[in-house]
Amino acid sequence: MERNLNWLKQAIAQGFVMLAALNLKGRPAAADLKAVAVLWFNILKRHDWQPERDVARIQTAFETIAATAGEWPNPKDLTDALPAAPVKMVPKLEKKHRPTEHGRQQLTTLKQKLAELKTAPCMNRDWIHGQPHRTVDECKQIYAMKQQKKESEND
Repeated sequence: MERNLNWLKQAIAQGFVMLAALNLKGRPAAADLKAVAVLWFNILKRHDWQPERDVARIQTAFETIAATAGEWPNPKDLTDALPAAPVKMVPKLEKKHRPTEHGRQQLTTLKQKLAELKTAPCMNRDWIHGQPHRTVDECKQIYAMKQQKKESEND
């Protein structure tokens, strides 16, 4: 069963009227416009179109092409110029989730396992950087000794 895509034919026709009025480079002859429109329709009807959503998107795409194109477009130019489809938000859930006794038991078990993992070497992150070899005070002492040695050599 063929979908009713008369709205798509009309949208293409309106877009072609606008583009033809611009007299873009590579524009089909007036006698060929209908055949080109049929070709566009046969190519574009393969998409999953929804009239409520896509009529305005197709009009916007033709307007974008009209404003930016220097030559007659191809169907791919139209699909590239289509604005993103609006996303419908899912309505908020009316009932709040109530955990079951089994769910509470599983949560307790998972919390215990996570508490045990915090003491594992990979969780205290020492394995990434290695154990520190010197304290800050030791580094300061070493630096001070090197400075004294340099000063004594310069004297």
